[in-house]
Amino acid sequence: MSKTITIDELTRVEGHGGIEVILEGNKVKDVKFNIFEGPRFFEHLIKTMQYDKVPDVTRRICAICTASHSLASIGAIENAFKVDSTPQTHRLRDLLIHGETIESHALHVFMLALPDFLGFPDAIHMSTAHLDAVEAALDLKKTGNMIHTALSGRDVHGMNERVGGFSKVPSEDALLEIKEQLLKVQPTTVLAVNLLSGFTLPDYNVSDNVLLALDSGAEFGYLGDHILTSDNERIPEKEYESLTNESVNRHSYAKFSSYKDRPFMVGALPRLYFNHGKLKGTAAELYNEHGGLLDFRNTISNNLAQAIELVHDVEHSVKVIDSLIDSGLENEGLVDFEVFESRGINAVEAPRGLLYHDYTFDGEGRITKSNIITPTAQNAYNIEKDTRVIAGNLADKPVDEVKHALEIMVRAYDPCISCSVHVAQIK
Repeated sequence: MSKTITIDELTRVEGHGGIEVILEGNKVKDVKFNIFEGPRFFEHLIKTMQYDKVPDVTRRICAICTASHSLASIGAIENAFKVDSTPQTHRLRDLLIHGETIESHALHVFMLALPDFLGFPDAIHMSTAHLDAVEAALDLKKTGNMIHTALSGRDVHGMNERVGGFSKVPSEDALLEIKEQLLKVQPTTVLAVNLLSGFTLPDYNVSDNVLLALDSGAEFGYLGDHILTSDNERIPEKEYESLTNESVNRHSYAKFSSYKDRPFMVGALPRLYFNHGKLKGTAAELYNEHGGLLDFRNTISNNLAQAIELVHDVEHSVKVIDSLIDSGLENEGLVDFEVFESRGINAVEAPRGLLYHDYTFDGEGRITKSNIITPTAQNAYNIEKDTRVIAGNLADKPVDEVKHALEIMVRAYDPCISCSVHVAQIK
């Protein structure tokens, strides 16, 4: 007997997507992660565009990951034209992407994920019993916004970070105000870890996982130039296409990625898998205390991984601010460089995982070809894998129970469905 389980619209995620499962008896016949968000043409829009205008367009791919897209875009251009940014610029960019992760993770952990574990349909209902935690979470998100505004110029789609540096650096007073706020919200990040570590993960989602993340270097972070894989490969970012291997599916406007013909996961959980030994301070202490609860075969663990990252993000941001003030902030202007026919590729860790920007330029510095692959596009195939696992394990359960389990799993990825759709060519 055939049965179809359909989730027409996934809730508490960004963008429009759904799930379809077809069961034959208790056997899974087919699964689909339907991404029906309308196709977007950013790669085509920037074709023929001059290099210095490109980040102004690509940072608008997402209003949540605007800094990640901005820095990935700038980094690809700088790699193409061999631009060396200054140590101050590197620290400012590091602070910027940590600020973005604070605002993004705060939203997901408290407002989108926690209601599932506390038994509420959404954050509004959750606030009736946990108002203090919700208010603290909003204050934490506001802190991430403060960092973005100070460095990028405005809350969303800032314009201040440029190829070769920053148009203007924040004042010492602005950074000290942010530091004071970071110290104020630090206990909220610990609260997130303590809350999520108190729940037992469902075992219906356990399966083998291939994991990919940036090698962040000496410290835990979101910038780097090599990709680590859970089969012990270390791949230069310029060879990213050997990892993503995009393919087209009829049920999705997002291309699906595979590594060695297998689905894989990117995001906070893979980042901790590879780089947890680089955590410092309270983040390291909490990982040592609760890291055993992270099941790298269970993608729902991504919620706790994001909470641990939040602790790191706040502590690290304070450290970067102290470093900037101690070394003395300077309005350095932009680094001079020459344009030439070239190709540049850059990977960064957006809050949801690996993000790639790949540009080819002519001799005048105009885009002739581009490719942008977002974290959710890479996770899409793994979401289908998890869907198959959950549907198989819960095939004899009531439909509503299966749907709820699938929604919890998808939300754990913190998907940005709108960003996942992309079309490189218009014919």
